[in-house]
Amino acid sequence: MKSKFIFFILFLLPFVNQAAFGDEPKATNPQMLIQTTTDEMLRQLGNNKEAIAEDSSIVMNIVEKLLIPHFAANTISRKVLGKHAKTITDEQKKKFSAAFRFYMVRFYSNAFSAYDDETIEYRSAPEYIGKKKVTIKTKLIQSGSKPVAIDYRMQRSGDSWKIIDLKIEGISMVISNRTQFGNKISQDGIDTVIAKLEYKNKKAQSHE
Repeated sequence: MKSKFIFFILFLLPFVNQAAFGDEPKATNPQMLIQTTTDEMLRQLGNNKEAIAEDSSIVMNIVEKLLIPHFAANTISRKVLGKHAKTITDEQKKKFSAAFRFYMVRFYSNAFSAYDDETIEYRSAPEYIGKKKVTIKTKLIQSGSKPVAIDYRMQRSGDSWKIIDLKIEGISMVISNRTQFGNKISQDGIDTVIAKLEYKNKKAQSHE
């Protein structure tokens, strides 16, 4: 798989016309929230290209500050744990959630380095007034390649929205990670899985 395509598989937020949303507060509109977050992320990545070439941790800082807060990290980590969430302690859940959150920071930081001006097409914006969950359906348009369906599952959180899953051609990020981490937990135990995650996270933070 091409590295630039991995960017979109992991997380590509769509570009839409903000004027279509009028003066509505961005936090109350899931589609507009995604668009404004992406615009600011790509602006900062573009403005810091030279610095990023010298220090990759800048990308992690941008991702952690602007992108990750829009994920329902605790909800996602609980879903990734799956059946194991019933058999581990609250402290283990807390540690796994914290480690998995930075695991997402690492993944998306690597992914954003591959952005290459691909574009997104939208299906009709979903009705979200009075809804608790919505799915935003998009297609990734790549020159010389078949369009790729990318769906964003979002859940209302107070007056705002959080991303709770991402599907690429029907393949769920949550389910994929549940399978990966579930197998590791079954084989090695939750404490070993957490320790390995924390070790890799610390290596990334120290740029090793």
